[in-house]
Amino acid sequence: MEYLYDLHVHSSECSKCAHSTLIEMVKAYKDAGYAGFAITNHFLRGYSWIPAEYTWEQKMHCYWDPYIEAKKLADELDFDLLFGIEENYGMAQEVLFYGIDLDFLLANPDMCDIPIEELCERVRAYGGFSSHAHPFRERDYIPKDYKRMDISYLDGLEIYNASNKNPENIKAEELMKEAGLKFTAGSDNHMTWSLEGGNVGGLIFDHRIRTSKELCDALKSGEGRVYKKEADR
Repeated sequence: MEYLYDLHVHSSECSKCAHSTLIEMVKAYKDAGYAGFAITNHFLRGYSWIPAEYTWEQKMHCYWDPYIEAKKLADELDFDLLFGIEENYGMAQEVLFYGIDLDFLLANPDMCDIPIEELCERVRAYGGFSSHAHPFRERDYIPKDYKRMDISYLDGLEIYNASNKNPENIKAEELMKEAGLKFTAGSDNHMTWSLEGGNVGGLIFDHRIRTSKELCDALKSGEGRVYKKEADR
């Protein structure tokens, strides 16, 4: 058996750029034949809806509560919904974090203030996994001469992002191999209709990934193979 997971998905509860709710995304991915996905909404330093005046606890529940509500439906559908975040460290310098939960978020109210290398260490100590999202992304709003982040403290690189161009993904895979890092892959999906004829991606595993721990263990072991389905570019 093969099981397909998208490891980069956004929903409208937290990400300003998303157009579909998390429950809508669960239904759409289930109908599209996926075994599951990781919700990786933009965190507080990224393109997020979360009000600045909220307390830390209120902010964290804005991320966690929609996940818990959608997971009830996911469980009914025998679908694996996993939790993560995508934090912003500058233009095209975003990091996906997996294997964290509400307890981790509440216990680290300074996580938006500490250097990324320290956060990566905390996530790793918690059993989690960090991956550079869409390396080498080129957009009109991204300066050509921006300074790329130090990847030595990360666990992996997203070697296929369905919203990136092919040359950008090729460079990411080459860097992953050169740096000796692990890999992730995903669609960077923000809406249900992208599953209908759009560019999508993820990782295929030979076993179910039912929990965040199982996902992190699989990523650390280098399991999975990249899945991509591309519309005409």
